[in-house]
Amino acid sequence: MDSLDRLNNDQKDLLNQFQAITQSDDLETSISRLEHYNWNLERAVESVYDANNSHDAEREKLEQEVASSAQSTSNSRSSPLETDPLTRSSSSSSTPPPIPPASHRRQRPRFSLLSLLTWPFGVAWNITWAILSFASRILSRPSITNTSSSSSNRATSSQQRQDPRTVAARFLREFELKYGETHIDFFQGGYSQALEIARRDLRFLLVVLQSDEHDDTDAFCRQTLTSNELIDYLHQKNVLVWGGNVRESEAFQVSSTLQATMYPFMAIIALQSSNNASSRAMKMSVVDRVEGLTDVSTIIRRFDTMIQRYGGAINRLRMERDQRDMERRLREEQDRAYLESLKADQEKERQAREAREEAARAEEAAKLAEQERLEQAEKRQQYIRYLCRTLAPEPDSSYDGKVAKLSFRLADGERVIRKFKDEDTLETLYKFVEAYPLVKAKEDVSDAELPTNYTHKYNFTIISPYPRTVYEPSGSKMVSEEKGLWPSATLIVDADVIDEEDEE
Repeated sequence: MDSLDRLNNDQKDLLNQFQAITQSDDLETSISRLEHYNWNLERAVESVYDANNSHDAEREKLEQEVASSAQSTSNSRSSPLETDPLTRSSSSSSTPPPIPPASHRRQRPRFSLLSLLTWPFGVAWNITWAILSFASRILSRPSITNTSSSSSNRATSSQQRQDPRTVAARFLREFELKYGETHIDFFQGGYSQALEIARRDLRFLLVVLQSDEHDDTDAFCRQTLTSNELIDYLHQKNVLVWGGNVRESEAFQVSSTLQATMYPFMAIIALQSSNNASSRAMKMSVVDRVEGLTDVSTIIRRFDTMIQRYGGAINRLRMERDQRDMERRLREEQDRAYLESLKADQEKERQAREAREEAARAEEAAKLAEQERLEQAEKRQQYIRYLCRTLAPEPDSSYDGKVAKLSFRLADGERVIRKFKDEDTLETLYKFVEAYPLVKAKEDVSDAELPTNYTHKYNFTIISPYPRTVYEPSGSKMVSEEKGLWPSATLIVDADVIDEEDEE
């Protein structure tokens, strides 16, 4: 509990994952391995399945140093037996005792007569304990092959570490060369990766281990692993299958982790609640083991039993996950709908703002156009008043030149007769018609001035009805040059052709 108290939540989560993948219940060893690799979960897990890793090497080195220190101590203590007590006292005082590791260091003992008398019993106890430990390790090791073969395989695997995908591909290739391409679907990856995928996808994991040295391996692979019934069952139940040969370092380590004692070996692994009272996390655990040559019906029956026993909890977790996924998708759809609605509202607001701006611009343009129209109308009236003031008087009897008598029928039907000099231009006729209303009204135009920035346009045309001739307001062509106007003519002021801009 003290070790867990000093860990934060992230470190506890990594510890739970490490124990789930490696099937380790030793809390202190797991924490020590994670701390050694600076809490890098992937490197720590890989170090478990790598026989030649720095953490175990350092630990073995430490054990060897402790053993060598103990041996040197016992040798230094046993040699003085052949001398007298005085020599023994001098020797022991001149040679300092070895310093044990920090984890085993205690208060330095004081030599006394009692310790000298009891050291043979200590040496005998250490020898007995070493023999018992060695025998325990020999008896607890799975008997999957002879000692020389297993040592050679482990030495070979420790010399060259291979990628789990490469090992899985080689296992599949060798299997298909011996037993054909019809077989259960093996996962192409490492054991830790298969565990992680099964945990993430809430699937059962079936671990298949075989040994080439076992007599039942060939029949198991040829009859069981290639059975269409088992293939269809595992596919229907969506079971993830990982297989390996124990001659490979990873499969050998997995067999040690799962404590396989007989081959062929199958383990059914499922997600379960952790038994650790300090952690509520879920971990992958072995729920059933099938060892030895077993027929397909037995395997399916035992798998059905495990599914009935643990499938409910997994289905509940799957439903909770699906519920979370559905809620997440619902939130995403709501967020997407909100964003689309917000975007549509922003687009409407933009269009409305542009419409308002366009309307404001149109209104401003209309105001400017109306102001311009009023200014032009005012300048037009000013110009007409100016024409009225500057219009040459009608020639009388005192004029020596030729005179043309012209009759105008105005647009309102009124007839006007006026005389023009032969030297008057055709534009003079237009000026007279334009200024006639003011001349007729006899308005005071003495103060009329020519407007600036103004170009006058006549909203009528003077024509001769027969033959039909249109006389343009030319300032260079004189009346005497037009035969149709000399010496008299009847003209029509046609106001039908009016400039649309002026009319507006």
